[in-house]
Amino acid sequence: MQNIPTPVLDYACNLIVEERSLAYLLVAKDGRLLGWGGKLSAYGIDNLQSGEYASDRLIFLAGLLPLDNAPIFLPCTDMESGKQGFCADVHIFAGDEGDWVVLLDASLERKQHHLIQQKGNELSLLRSEQAKVLDRYFGKEKGYLAQGLLSIDEDGEWRDVTILMVKICGFTAYSKSNLPTTIFKTLNLYLSTIVQKILDEAGMIDKIKGDTVISLFGVLPSSGYAPVQALKAAFLMLESVQELNQRRQPELALEIAVGITSGTVALGLVGNKFNKTLCTIGDRVDLLVHLENQFSPKEILIDETTFERIQDLQTHFSAKTLVQPGSTTPITTYSYRVRS
Repeated sequence: MQNIPTPVLDYACNLIVEERSLAYLLVAKDGRLLGWGGKLSAYGIDNLQSGEYASDRLIFLAGLLPLDNAPIFLPCTDMESGKQGFCADVHIFAGDEGDWVVLLDASLERKQHHLIQQKGNELSLLRSEQAKVLDRYFGKEKGYLAQGLLSIDEDGEWRDVTILMVKICGFTAYSKSNLPTTIFKTLNLYLSTIVQKILDEAGMIDKIKGDTVISLFGVLPSSGYAPVQALKAAFLMLESVQELNQRRQPELALEIAVGITSGTVALGLVGNKFNKTLCTIGDRVDLLVHLENQFSPKEILIDETTFERIQDLQTHFSAKTLVQPGSTTPITTYSYRVRS
């Protein structure tokens, strides 16, 4: 055994006993209980009697004892007699007196596993839906509406969302000096990079207008928090575009800028039954358009509402005061810029 310092062993033991509700049974070779201890009540085990069969209390032990060979590990085993959703990591190993059955709470691990699985399922669904939405913009399936939009009232409704706009900077100038084949090859290369990061964070593509992509967070089902997901998507886009530009050298490399606003907007569907389009109206939309005229390449510019909602991510941003057209009242935004 490794020479582990006593303080470390004490800490590990206390952690196992307190945080993971350590409990144990000692079972004779004939299957009868010899002893027990620990937090058995956490697993719904109480009023044990010496000499009763262990498998009568823990059904999963039937056929496993007596233990003949190597220790057995049963991860995330349901405890039928315990609290709903309670499960345990079960360790079974042989000793001189009999077989030891050790129970350690695994409910948190199961919950985390379920969350990861749920996230994977959500992303799979979102990619499928959004692929069809993108097909509409690229002309493959006219008039398709993503399944996630079907829950929106056609007469319109108020919805708290986060709106993200990403613009490929300098693309107009780039297009003036290149052939159409090169222009659209480059545009699709950057758009595919941008869109994938939006989809990965449960964003919904609202519009693709030339060199600009507008997406909504908080419309499609997701277990994440919309402002944080939008910001994560923005960081990932900046990183991915930098990697793309490194591969494109010595070709002309383009940069992106991102604007994000959050708040309540009017959300509804416009058009006829054969071709419906999502429409978003509100001051957050107007502010986003204003941000588009203010942000710089390699910058993420967010409004004050988004900043208030991103908590730990606030440290990446610094205040930036802007004045909207037609107004003398300054507004506070927050900026993050990639260091060159």
